[in-house]
Amino acid sequence: MAAKERIADNEPDGDEDQDAPKKKVKKDAGPMKLVIVGAIALFVAVLGAQVAAPLLTKMIAGDPNAPANEATAEDEEQLALADEAAEPEQAPAEEAEPDKPLEPAIYTPLDPPFVVSLEDAAGDARFLQLTLQAMARDEHTINQIKTHAPAIRNAFLFLISGYKVEDLATLKGKEKLRADMLAAANEIMERNTGKAGIEELYFTSLVIQ
Repeated sequence: MAAKERIADNEPDGDEDQDAPKKKVKKDAGPMKLVIVGAIALFVAVLGAQVAAPLLTKMIAGDPNAPANEATAEDEEQLALADEAAEPEQAPAEEAEPDKPLEPAIYTPLDPPFVVSLEDAAGDARFLQLTLQAMARDEHTINQIKTHAPAIRNAFLFLISGYKVEDLATLKGKEKLRADMLAAANEIMERNTGKAGIEELYFTSLVIQ
């Protein structure tokens, strides 16, 4: 009888052996739950940060449209006022000096009259008789015209001979001849005196026969 009791005492308890794995499973499940809960919490935190970040940025920065526009308008107004204050006052424009009155015109004839042979459209010879006067505004120039009259007359004769009767039949043609003669006379004056002092040439007679 005592032997049976010893055997019974040595035999493992079946219930205790069955509960052991359960306890082990419970012990292993604790850290796993913590990992899962931590992962969920991290996910929620990241998601919340993504959602909250734009809202926080907008709250901090404020509305970029209306206030910015108002600030810009105020800044522009202040800058405009500053520019006006910085601009120096313009001095009143000085009154333009009145034009100096011209000296009286002085005339001198280029005598004798010019007589030049011209050719008409039919090839016939025609004659041009021309008298003219030069005008300047000081006695010195008038004296220089008289001094260099031979050179001026020579240039005029060659210039007139290059025209045809038809060229001088119109007012435009006569004005062109007068302008060409004035340019030639002033060229001679400038070359010899250093000053082109003849202001105008006037035809006093022009006859073509």
